[in-house]
Amino acid sequence: MKCALAIILSLSIGCVVLSNAAAEQESLSVTDAWIRLAPPGSSVNAAYMHLHNPSSSARIISAVSADCCMEVMMHQSRQVGDKIFMEHLDSLEIPPQSELMLTPGGVHLMLFDAQAPLGLSDEVKITLVFSDNQKQILRVPVKRSADD
Repeated sequence: MKCALAIILSLSIGCVVLSNAAAEQESLSVTDAWIRLAPPGSSVNAAYMHLHNPSSSARIISAVSADCCMEVMMHQSRQVGDKIFMEHLDSLEIPPQSELMLTPGGVHLMLFDAQAPLGLSDEVKITLVFSDNQKQILRVPVKRSADD
């Protein structure tokens, strides 16, 4: 009986440790998320947010999707001389106990081929897919600017 109790206790502790490790992996905090209202006739929008990783390991976003459009790409704006270029990024890494700001003129998400024009009262479901295949779903409002 003592042996069986020891095995059950050992398995329980192992499950708690695994559960805590999984919970830590999911702990990406997202604040100040918004999608810029596009000009009339445009089927492209941009999304911005503040990502904070309080965990002890890096979180890598390997893909992004949105319920409003056909494709979402991760981009970095770069200025070369007097021209601004958007460079496609394969992933976004948020180092441990660090943050990444997605901002106009910097790293951002581009939402392509909107199924319908987005309006100020709309909210978009954005899904972040991490390199370990975990997902995090965000509800992101459409705004004129970050201050709205």
